Amino acid sequence: MTTDKKQINFPFSAIVGQDDFKLALILNLLDPLIGGVLAIGDKGTGKTTLIRSLTNLMSNQEELPFVNLPIGVSEDRLIGSINLEELINAKKETINLGLMAQAHKGVLYVDEVNLLQDYLTDILLDASASGNYYLEREGVSRYFKSRFCLVGSMNPEEGSLRPQLKDRFGLSVNITTTKDAKVRQQIIKQRFQFDDNPIEFVAIYKSKDESIATQIAKAKNKLTSVIINDAIIEYCSELAIQHEVEGLRADILLLKTARAYASYNNKSEVTKEAVDKIADFVLNHRSNNNSPNQQPPNQNENEQPKESPSDGNASQEENVHILSPENDFQKLKNTAINTIDKGTSSINTSAGNITSTDTKKTVSQYLATDKFELKTKRKKSLLKEHHIFLIDSSGSMLKDLIIAYAKGAVDKIASQTKNQNTQFSIVSLFDGEAQHILHRTAVLKDIEIGLTSIKTGGKTNLTAGFKQVKGISSDVDFNHNLHIITDGKLNADSTLESTVLAFQTYCKGINSTQIIDAEKGMVKIGIASDFAKRINANYELLITKSI
Repeated sequence: MTTDKKQINFPFSAIVGQDDFKLALILNLLDPLIGGVLAIGDKGTGKTTLIRSLTNLMSNQEELPFVNLPIGVSEDRLIGSINLEELINAKKETINLGLMAQAHKGVLYVDEVNLLQDYLTDILLDASASGNYYLEREGVSRYFKSRFCLVGSMNPEEGSLRPQLKDRFGLSVNITTTKDAKVRQQIIKQRFQFDDNPIEFVAIYKSKDESIATQIAKAKNKLTSVIINDAIIEYCSELAIQHEVEGLRADILLLKTARAYASYNNKSEVTKEAVDKIADFVLNHRSNNNSPNQQPPNQNENEQPKESPSDGNASQEENVHILSPENDFQKLKNTAINTIDKGTSSINTSAGNITSTDTKKTVSQYLATDKFELKTKRKKSLLKEHHIFLIDSSGSMLKDLIIAYAKGAVDKIASQTKNQNTQFSIVSLFDGEAQHILHRTAVLKDIEIGLTSIKTGGKTNLTAGFKQVKGISSDVDFNHNLHIITDGKLNADSTLESTVLAFQTYCKGINSTQIIDAEKGMVKIGIASDFAKRINANYELLITKSI
């Protein structure tokens, strides 16, 4: 959906402390072929506020929409669809424009882009890079222009973005919380001024925003006339090689972005200074060499010379390295002995005495209890099992007393999987909402009590349930197994497509999924079965006679 034109957004020029992000956004408005901006940063740093402030740079230009892409968007909503009712009844081809077509010549913003489905992100990036796309539906083929500035934001704490998708974003900016007290104070004061009187606050910065918009418009007109000489092309290629980037996208984007920067600053040709200014935007998320211009670290006058493992003055950090040959392990053993307990002839640890018969095990244990933390990859078999029951207790389930059988199914599964490493949680779907009624217990009596407290009635909102599941499936010490008991009769405003997207968005921490289909009657809609196929879940029918 596009932003309401009456909505008042924070002025672009009033934002402080995010100069790099502001510049990256300006360059993409100037040349959308750069391919968008990915903002990676802490929560609460004003990423969304800055992105929405772009509307203040677009208000004086015709047909420059700002479109906000919801995280649960469907493919049809993204690229468009055919109005089937008019196609069948009136034999008329009516296209429902997708969000990408609506964003043409404007900005398409995706908050939490790392939670968007990968294939939808691919579609977005392809359309943004090429400036067009085709809608192929029901035998109808339509061409749409999609020359928009794609802006994505993400908090890495909520999940990562595949490297292939990161590379498709033209530029990226890392945003951190400022440590400058004066800057923080200025931000707070401006926020209060805006909240108390937004109209007056926007008016103060209106001329500055208009000046930036005018500068962007002028730079657009002269963009292609900016000269790029061979020396600059060579310099960009050398930078890309130093950073060990994959492919040639970085070389091209260094030139495109530097040209846009030169044009924005009213320069007639691209200089090395312009390339250096924008290089981090292009290379931040592509570099495979964090220090391309630095030689391997050598000893200097400020460093202690490395001493032999037999020397009691050697530091632990200097002598810990990957063990492969036997002599390396012997050196590490000697270092540990001499470093941890200097001057003693015998060493006792909590793991036992260090002897030649069990050296590797004991040294590793000793180091792990001292200063280092030697981590090993957890074996799946060592993790505890966590069974999460998502029970549809809506009115349609109550109608045929299916909820009673669902309770029986939960009790049966819990009894069969009960052991010392197994815990259980229950989430109930009731009256269009999700209720977390039991959190990780190993006591079967608690499960029985939790099941008796389930309320029934209302509508089914699986998406709300998946959001609850996300919150209780984040512990890495467990294998999380989800059991969904439902008749598949969704809310009127929910579709199978949106439910699949919600599952894929919020249930990434789930190890395995089981759908128990409680639908009854002579005529079945089969949504639970279709849903199981779409998410590759195990599917079972709820057998009432066995309960």
